[in-house]
Amino acid sequence: MSSAYPVQQSRLYTPHIRSQCEHCNVQVEFPVPSPTPAQGTLLRVRCFKCQSIYTHAFYPTQLPPGYSTTSGSTPPHNPIGSGSTPPSNARKGRKIGTQEKPLETGYYDLLGVPIDASTDDIKKSYRRLAIKHHPDKNRDDPHAEERFKEIAIAYQTLSDQELRKKYNEFGPKGSQPEGGFVDPEEIFGAMFGGERFAPIIGQISLAKDMKAALQEVEENEGEDHKDVKRDAKGKEILSEEERTRKEEKEKKVTAEKAAARAERVQKLVENLERKLSIFTESAAGPYDPDVTNSWRTICQLEAEDLKKESYGVELLQAIGFVYVSKAKHYLATNQTLFGVGGWFHNVQGKYHVFSETVSTLRSAIELKSVFDQIAAAEKAGNLSPEEKKKLEEQAAEKGIQALFKGTKLEIESVLRETCDRVLEDLTISRPKAQMRAVAMQILGESYVAIKKDIDGHPDESEYVRIDTKSSREKDRQRS
Repeated sequence: MSSAYPVQQSRLYTPHIRSQCEHCNVQVEFPVPSPTPAQGTLLRVRCFKCQSIYTHAFYPTQLPPGYSTTSGSTPPHNPIGSGSTPPSNARKGRKIGTQEKPLETGYYDLLGVPIDASTDDIKKSYRRLAIKHHPDKNRDDPHAEERFKEIAIAYQTLSDQELRKKYNEFGPKGSQPEGGFVDPEEIFGAMFGGERFAPIIGQISLAKDMKAALQEVEENEGEDHKDVKRDAKGKEILSEEERTRKEEKEKKVTAEKAAARAERVQKLVENLERKLSIFTESAAGPYDPDVTNSWRTICQLEAEDLKKESYGVELLQAIGFVYVSKAKHYLATNQTLFGVGGWFHNVQGKYHVFSETVSTLRSAIELKSVFDQIAAAEKAGNLSPEEKKKLEEQAAEKGIQALFKGTKLEIESVLRETCDRVLEDLTISRPKAQMRAVAMQILGESYVAIKKDIDGHPDESEYVRIDTKSSREKDRQRS
């Protein structure tokens, strides 16, 4: 279609920051300085109309959409829907920093302190800057109030240990990607049981391992350009110093994991002993009928309440299985001739661990198979949008299933150690330990007996599931 308009002349795109002259109040704009200034920097701007010079307080939120602050160069404009390719130095996905290497240092720069500054140093710097930039002392500066608020936000964040940790890992709220950041530890906690299950299973270490892996990827991402030497098998060749440093790091990580698990088990032991004491401190013996009925009712009520949590039924059944098997093993060991009954339950327990491990590996293999299908189809170029969406939904379902099975395996391992500690406590008498075993078995049976509030029996593929088109279709067929 022809146009009556003449050919339009263009120029190289230059990102600009909008501002307002303090003297004539006209709306102006000026190019983004290179390198990008630190948050709170005062820029001197000359007004094109009245030619007067005024100060402008810079903040990252003033940058135009698509502008990257990680580079001193000016990136090309890439408006949404333009179809242009993003800059090659743009890093896709979500990033996670560490305490030694924060994702960004804007708040530290604003307060003028290093990333390892103490709380006292942060407080001193804040007081000095708050006095200097207080709006009452800068009545002629229209940006003073905004600058003062930014300094206060930076101080509130960095002076709180938890908020500072989050800031170092994910940056400020304003710099989060669309949809917010993803913290694996918080997601696992919320997805698998929530806070209500924390006293029973503790904090899931698989979440922390995933988070550490993401942080390591971020740290190593900048080293991709290094010329890495490899041997004939493709294994990286390390110098003696690099090998020693790597081994020391691995030892440190292993020691930290062991310490975290020991602390987790100790807390769970204390919680479980406290819970079982409701029975052991009230019953006249291991088979006191009145106390047994009361204790069973308490356990059933707790189970009915816990099943409402995310994946509550699946977790209760996994926890209950461990409680019952460990209690039966202890009772059989101490009540049968030569402990033969305990040996039988021990073999059953080992078979369960083996079958659960195989099931977890199978789920991981199935997930990889779906990803391989997607990659192969995309490479061949014969994957329609509908087919791609279907495969992505399958990957999502199998991904959650694999995550849960891995989490379940970890939880059962921790609980087996917890139960052993509770039942093999050398500070209590054998009759007291026997009463603990009886109470534990009743608690486990109450957990295992919990069922979902739906008709029918879900198959293995629905044991852990998320809301997708296929799962909704199955729900409609069932109802």
